[in-house]
Amino acid sequence: MNTRFIETFVLLARIGSVRRVAEVMHATPGAISMRLRTLEEELGVPLFNYDRKSMSLTEDGARLVQHAEAVLETTRKMERAARSNGEIGGRIRVGIMETVVHTCLPDLMKLMRSALPSVELDLQVDLTMHLAEQLMSGNLDLVLRVASNEHPAHVTVQDMMVLPVHWIARRGLLPKRDLLPNVLQQQLLTQVRGTQPYLDAVNHIQQLASKQGVAFSDLRVSGSPSIAALLALVREGIGVALVPGLFVKDQIERGDLVELALPPPPPFRMAMWHTWNASPAVLRTAEVFRRACHHYCQRHDARWVSLIGD
Repeated sequence: MNTRFIETFVLLARIGSVRRVAEVMHATPGAISMRLRTLEEELGVPLFNYDRKSMSLTEDGARLVQHAEAVLETTRKMERAARSNGEIGGRIRVGIMETVVHTCLPDLMKLMRSALPSVELDLQVDLTMHLAEQLMSGNLDLVLRVASNEHPAHVTVQDMMVLPVHWIARRGLLPKRDLLPNVLQQQLLTQVRGTQPYLDAVNHIQQLASKQGVAFSDLRVSGSPSIAALLALVREGIGVALVPGLFVKDQIERGDLVELALPPPPPFRMAMWHTWNASPAVLRTAEVFRRACHHYCQRHDARWVSLIGD
């Protein structure tokens, strides 16, 4: 039985699209369909139900997909054993959100260099939603993303850090009296539109505005295309930002920016994802990342960041 055909079956079960699996495997949709038909003939059972717009596992397909994943994992273990000289090495494809770049990335890279010098990290910065898709499709081995209460059954999730969110403005931008009404008149800056931090911030702004009798349509709320752009705007006094204070900790301590005494939205939580059958190199990398986050949190006050679970 061709393991490439088994891998095609597993990816189709995860992704649910012949076209997208073809892109991942660098094949044509026709070739993917042929592999699946051949595998179904060898097994003697249909693996998927089809309609015009979607495909779903049959009862036999759902029963066999875990066995297929086990076959692939056994094959990978055999290949790793053949190549291994006892040292963890290789290239690990890591997806990170921009928050990591502005916080713990240097700590991660330094600890990886000392703990796993033979592992090469291939970094990709993207939005959480895209990172999850890339992990599911097999294009990434490990991701650091916004934490979520829901995740696929075949993914191992470890919560990492929590970053309290603060109202931040340039010193002198706002009067001390009637702070909230004055803030609601400003340009309000949040993280990328459509992300969970953006949605949390907008929901929080709506609640505060409602208590002041201000319609949300009268507010100016902008999702910044990047954290770097958002921080540049708030430093120039363009508006008031709702961001983790950790991003601007140094500017607050210097007095260039100030934290406003307003109720904060929910904190920003970071989590690490990898597949349940990740390689030893990925698992060791995940351990190093956890240690690096621990060291990073120890260097900062809990007002700015804290480790989840410790």
